[in-house]
Amino acid sequence: MLKLAGMKDAQCAEVITQTLNAVNGVNDVNVSFSSNRASVTFDETLTSLPLLKKAVQEAGYEIAKPKHGEDGECCGGCGG
Repeated sequence: MLKLAGMKDAQCAEVITQTLNAVNGVNDVNVSFSSNRASVTFDETLTSLPLLKKAVQEAGYEIAKPKHGEDGECCGGCGG
């Protein structure tokens, strides 16, 4: 699951969908403009989460920073 930023309309979601589908190893993509999220199923032997994030950024969109604990990790702001 990728939390996105910078989408202005449903066309942006389509661009991100096409971008992620073009990454080798991606099996399924579902981008929601309303929730600003992308659900991506991929083969970890062919690609990785950092490469998916890089593809989104190269398409001109941003990955939103998670809130504390949102992704199961500390956000780094509390030192916890």
